[in-house]
Amino acid sequence: MSSGLKVGLVLSGGGAKGAYQVGVVKALVEMGVQVDAIAGASIGALNGAVLAASPSFEEGARRLAEVWRELAAESPLQPNWPSYLNLLQSVGLTYGSPLLGLILQSATTALPALIGPAGPTLRTVMQTVSLLIRSQRSRQPSGGGVVSSRPLEILMDKYLDPSALTNGVPLYVSAYSTRRLSQDLGGILRAELGLEENRGSEFFHVQSLDLATRKNALMASAAIPMLFEPQVIDGKSYTDGGQGGWSNAQGNTPIQPLLDAGCRQILVTHLGNGSLWSRDRFPDATVLEIRPQRSIARAEGLMGGAKDLLGFSASSIESWIEQGYEDTLVCVKRVRDSVVAHRALQESTSALRVSENRGEASERFMRDAMARLRTGDFDAQGGA
Repeated sequence: MSSGLKVGLVLSGGGAKGAYQVGVVKALVEMGVQVDAIAGASIGALNGAVLAASPSFEEGARRLAEVWRELAAESPLQPNWPSYLNLLQSVGLTYGSPLLGLILQSATTALPALIGPAGPTLRTVMQTVSLLIRSQRSRQPSGGGVVSSRPLEILMDKYLDPSALTNGVPLYVSAYSTRRLSQDLGGILRAELGLEENRGSEFFHVQSLDLATRKNALMASAAIPMLFEPQVIDGKSYTDGGQGGWSNAQGNTPIQPLLDAGCRQILVTHLGNGSLWSRDRFPDATVLEIRPQRSIARAEGLMGGAKDLLGFSASSIESWIEQGYEDTLVCVKRVRDSVVAHRALQESTSALRVSENRGEASERFMRDAMARLRTGDFDAQGGA
């Protein structure tokens, strides 16, 4: 990338697949790329915060790899059982319901199946179920997500000092101003069906926030609806930034704040096999997209996408990191090959023009010489 222009890095959202970005950053560091600003959505916001708070891009790559080694060793996701069970009962499940036994059997296995063996034993779960149902608290929403954010907060406290962001590269994160869960999800569904676009995500310049709000903004960007508790910023509730502008990935690929910050060369990472986001919508910037060159999916079946989103397993994380590294080398090589070919074409064109100019000069000389011979000027000038 040219050192004469500001370079931005976009880190899109995708849950556990954010490990892919560890490999991307590693490859960029090896290529000597430096970035002047970072924008992230969801897991990309958290990865971006680690990079932005580091004294250098190289050190940020090292710290990011360390964070994900810890995530591979122990998943940050743990069921928040009271909220999970309250959610089930808030939709009409009451003690003594004929469907309760079947639903509870499914409920107590569905969440651990998605996020791994991080939760309590089934016996403990059923005891909790009994206590919650017999109390009437189940009629009141808990306000929390079905997955506890505490393990993630502890990890952030360990690896990220919000005050260190002050002197780091500018960091922007997307977050979605939530209303009601049903309304938010309905907007996404309508956008997916092509009926109408949902609301766009908002962008926060993290360094412009006070220290306490910086953490809230990062947690908000990664707060997957229903799974994680919304975060409150300036009196408004926010959840995962990847939801906004669903049909064109406005929130999940937050390039706009980088453009507004003056970046004109931008690296964009994608965490999906396909994306409706198009760089053609941003003609004033040179955009290099780093996309999976083969399927990024690891889990199979109907719930494969959800399992990948929450699949903080050692094997998946390691394979995603490797894939991100390899794909970056491939994508950058294509651009470099294109640049080399373009330069070769320019040099060839330039050489052809020089040759043509020389040919034209020789032709003019011969025409002038023949004209002088015909008029006798050649002899008069001492030619004979």
